[in-house]
Amino acid sequence: MLIWTAVAGIIVVLDQLAKYWVINGIGNQVIHAIPGLINFVYVKNTGAAFSILSESTGILGIISILFCLGVLVYWYLKKPEHILMKTSLTLLFAGALGNAIDRIFRGYVVDFIETAFIDFPVFNVADIAITCGAVIMAIYIIFFDKDEKDGETDSSNIKSE
Repeated sequence: MLIWTAVAGIIVVLDQLAKYWVINGIGNQVIHAIPGLINFVYVKNTGAAFSILSESTGILGIISILFCLGVLVYWYLKKPEHILMKTSLTLLFAGALGNAIDRIFRGYVVDFIETAFIDFPVFNVADIAITCGAVIMAIYIIFFDKDEKDGETDSSNIKSE
C-alpha cells in the first residue's frame, strides 16, 4: 500500500507544481511547447470534463472528495490484488484529489495543456491521471475481472504485492 500512496502523492505534487507554474509563470500568454502539437495556456475551468456543469465548482469539489473517500474505503474493504486494479485506483484517486484541491482552494480547476493539432478541451496532469486510470480500469474489467470472479487461476493474471 505504501508504494501506491507514494505514487498517488507524486502525481498530486506534480499536478499542483505544474498548476503553480502555469498561474505564476505563463499568465495570459500561450507557450508553444511543441509547435503544432502542444501549447500551454492558462484556463480557469469552473466545470467538469469538457466544462460540463460550469459554475458548479462547489458540488464538483464535494463529489471529488467523496470519490476519493470511496476509493480509500474500497481499497480497505476489498484489498485489491491485481496490479491493473491497484494502478487504476491510484491514478483515479490522484487525479480526483488534484482537481479537488483546485476546486476547494481556488474555486476552479487550472487547465493548461492544449492540443494544437486537434480541437480538444484544455486539460491538466490530474485529467491525464484520471483518463489513464479509467482506461486501465476498463482493460482490467474486460480482460481480467471475469477470471477473478469465477475463481479461476490463470498465469496471465498479473498480481502485485
